[in-house]
Amino acid sequence: MQLPFYGRYINLDRSRRRRAALEQQLRALGIERAYARFQAVDGARISGRRGAISAREYGCFASHAQLIKEACSTPAHLHVLEDDALLSPEFAPVVSQLLNRGVLDEFDLLYTDVFVSWDPLQIASLERARRRNTGIDRRTGQESLQGVTVFDLRNKGMACTSSYLVARRSLQRVAELLDSAMVAGPDRPVDLRLRDLVDSGALKAACLVPFVTSVALDPAAASTIRGDLTGPELSRLACTVLRHTFFVRPDWATIDRILERYFPPAELTPRRRAVSRLTDFLTSGNAQAF
Repeated sequence: MQLPFYGRYINLDRSRRRRAALEQQLRALGIERAYARFQAVDGARISGRRGAISAREYGCFASHAQLIKEACSTPAHLHVLEDDALLSPEFAPVVSQLLNRGVLDEFDLLYTDVFVSWDPLQIASLERARRRNTGIDRRTGQESLQGVTVFDLRNKGMACTSSYLVARRSLQRVAELLDSAMVAGPDRPVDLRLRDLVDSGALKAACLVPFVTSVALDPAAASTIRGDLTGPELSRLACTVLRHTFFVRPDWATIDRILERYFPPAELTPRRRAVSRLTDFLTSGNAQAF
């Protein structure tokens, strides 16, 4: 398949299984020739790091910043992938069609999936977009993609950098903005720094809904081996599952196992019943701001 962009995937030397799994996906989709590996920066091996983020976050920030900086000399749109990304069969044709129609003339960054905020009205907006763009295949009985919505991400609490495109006209500007943060010492992870730039208007970003990429749920499901999750880890898992439900091909079997294991139904008191029903309405796609 001839793509109107080229790709780079970020991968640590020691993460051989992730590299193999991602390369297998690219081969299965017939787009492996458009992609090359970018050796990730190992933040734990960088001495004299500046900034207020962890070694892992520093390595991730440096990897994205260096990759985009190196891409500035290439006259093409860039697709940046992290090695835990899950690509759907719809990814390449949908993105290619949108780029050929000029979607990156309007935006600097185009995400193919993002973190989903717990804001009920935002979830409702995403649900309306998902509903408009999916139908039921009469032959298989499964959901099928009929289109995508380009969802503006300004002030939407965006996060995650597992899969996004950088417009060729914006490569230099994005590189300079990230490089200046590296020089000063990053005080926020790279995804949150990009969020700040989008919310301030320094960059324009959008996301495709439904998401044509996601992150695999298998590692999240495998965490059951470690025993019960609590606190931030449990909340992080909930966010990952919520995000995955907006994927064009959600893994419902794994979602059901996670829900059964970690989020069993609570006993419904009258108050809990009322809150549960109203939360269902607020996130259903029928709720609107007033």
